[in-house]
Amino acid sequence: MYPDPITPRAHPDLLARVDYDPFQVMPAELPPTPRVFATGAQLQRARERIAEGSAVDQHCFQHLIAACDLDTDLPPMPPPSKHPDWGGPLLPWLQSAFHNALAWSITNDRRHLARALDAMRLAAQGCDETETWNGHEHNEADAAGRAYDLLVASGLEADDDRRFREMLTTLLTAMDCADHRSCNNHNAMGLVGRLSLAAALGDRQSIHDVFYGTQRGGPWCYGMIHTLRHDFLADGMQWEGVPGYHMLVLGLVCECFTIMEHLGVDLWRREWPSLMQDDGFDEHRGWGPKGMKTLPAAFDALIYQMFANGDYSMLHDQVLGNLRGTQAWWPVFNKAFDVFGEPRYAWALQHINDGRIAAADGPIPTWFAERRGAVHFVRVEGRDLPEGECPLSRDRQFSLTGRHVSGCSLFPDHGSALLRSDPTDESALGAYLYWGPHSAGHRSPAALHIDIHACGRRITNAPHLYSAGYDEPKHLTWYRTTIAHNTVTIDRESMFPYDFPSESLWECDHWRDTISDGKLVCFQPDSEFKAIRASNDDVYRGVILDRTVVLTGGYLLDVYRVAAERPRLMDWSMHCHGSFDMAAPDSETIELGENRGYRHLTDARALSSHRGWQTVPFRIDSVPARAEIWLGDPEARLVMARDPEPDSRRPIGDRSVPEPRTSLIVRTETDSALFVSIWSFNDSPPKGGGITGSASEDVTVEVDTKSQTERWLLPMAGDIQRA
Repeated sequence: MYPDPITPRAHPDLLARVDYDPFQVMPAELPPTPRVFATGAQLQRARERIAEGSAVDQHCFQHLIAACDLDTDLPPMPPPSKHPDWGGPLLPWLQSAFHNALAWSITNDRRHLARALDAMRLAAQGCDETETWNGHEHNEADAAGRAYDLLVASGLEADDDRRFREMLTTLLTAMDCADHRSCNNHNAMGLVGRLSLAAALGDRQSIHDVFYGTQRGGPWCYGMIHTLRHDFLADGMQWEGVPGYHMLVLGLVCECFTIMEHLGVDLWRREWPSLMQDDGFDEHRGWGPKGMKTLPAAFDALIYQMFANGDYSMLHDQVLGNLRGTQAWWPVFNKAFDVFGEPRYAWALQHINDGRIAAADGPIPTWFAERRGAVHFVRVEGRDLPEGECPLSRDRQFSLTGRHVSGCSLFPDHGSALLRSDPTDESALGAYLYWGPHSAGHRSPAALHIDIHACGRRITNAPHLYSAGYDEPKHLTWYRTTIAHNTVTIDRESMFPYDFPSESLWECDHWRDTISDGKLVCFQPDSEFKAIRASNDDVYRGVILDRTVVLTGGYLLDVYRVAAERPRLMDWSMHCHGSFDMAAPDSETIELGENRGYRHLTDARALSSHRGWQTVPFRIDSVPARAEIWLGDPEARLVMARDPEPDSRRPIGDRSVPEPRTSLIVRTETDSALFVSIWSFNDSPPKGGGITGSASEDVTVEVDTKSQTERWLLPMAGDIQRA
């Protein structure tokens, strides 16, 4: 049991002392170099595998040699005007130094040694000539620490050693300029850069700073222990709320733990007590509950956030499309399997490897293909991997509060859940519902957003991050708007905290006086049907939003209640992939307005409608699909419009670029609305029947299937029932 640690709010000087180590992370003594990217034992195993003719290792080794680029001159230092915002001009030299130092350590080919030394000398000179640092030099820091560590292990001339150590020390000081110093992925990147430098230099104080934090350079800079105790929530998700950024931070933690493993400290199997209160500079809520967190929960979160085929919802600033893409920056599941040997991680690797079991005498696995394996083949141990076990088919609790039951996954702290009608069938119906807080700048104003998954692909979706990234002008006027998502927009304005004409992409409730969290009302992962209900009364003043999703084997029922204190303009929207008939003869052109989000919808047409059920047929590839949409208000209109054209950026892990989306919008002006829809993807679609109730009372919905009429009761209090 760990003692109750002090916090930076109370005694920062004591917390920063090297001899203060309540979590016992400091190595008793530092082992000899190399000890940053790889150990001497790992390098020896790499040599042996190459010599023995391992196809994987020979393939990766050839890519390492290609990356060494011995046949071209080292690049000159760019002029100051070309100094990038992320990192600096030293990076090409330092990367070349690392690749060649690694090749030298494996081959003893002095050409690589000479190239590495030349690159390090140029970087040291460039470091001396650099007048300003922005604190984002973590890539340079990582490469410099790795390169120096490999070179010093084989001996350096005294002058080179002095100059290189001065450069590493300068980079360590440069990291103190960072403006992101607390709970975010930027700080985690900086911590790994610091640790690479500290381990290479043998600087115990800086190793301690990486874990416990430091006051060097300005306000308190949080350490990695804070990330483990607070920034991974009690359900395993990283607090910024996006699987892509979760993957990034998890990879950074893995890099940190790998370096510490090389220093003789095994952190992989440690438990970390939940942080129970603000450390003084926290960017988000989510303290507690009391208990111990483990790193496997963060790996599990990436598994349980996916649909049955590995796809992720594209909600928020998501660039990760499928579990296949989780190897983009760091081989996280390779390390997870190497350390823990869990069958579910072997299953994840098989999925990442396009369904193939990795074997030493088989095709090159995807994580070793092309340039990905050029350096990681030295670290990744597994060559022959077992088939593993699908994690979606077995009930499991992950972390302190996460649950996977009957094929459905609940993340109560993140505020999301995935319903899967059959977790072993990639084509089966699935649904994702988000009700979590808008407590991070990487989130979009989309409370109670849902995504539907069927036919082995996304049916409805959120807009993906454009190729221009955060510099894309439409990011603020489309991506950060509520109407671009699958939820309800009130009075053509976006939800809190985008309820004013902000020019910032990074609004969050942390800067305001309202807590934006939604509430989970019920989660029913029953065997006969799956259901979830959530609500939110804080994203629109005077409006209660309440959504229920019911999943059966044959259809999805979506019931969205909206109750307002006075009549409001309400737009229920769903953004769908597939082929729609946009030229219905009985439709008429409609103007949706120039408000943010709305201005990007084109070819908007109001369909001829009447009170009752309206059928919208469309096709998903060759599969007939249908949305049955209820128009309960006589004044309600059903509108169809085109979303902005997607660009060519393919989400990481997806096999194809994003498709165009068509918006289905139900518009009404009232103080109480009931939006009901039924979604099906088969040759025998259900039909909507009678509906009773309202936004403020019990609701019943009848659904006529081929064999029977199913009657659903959605009470204001209590569980969902099927009669």
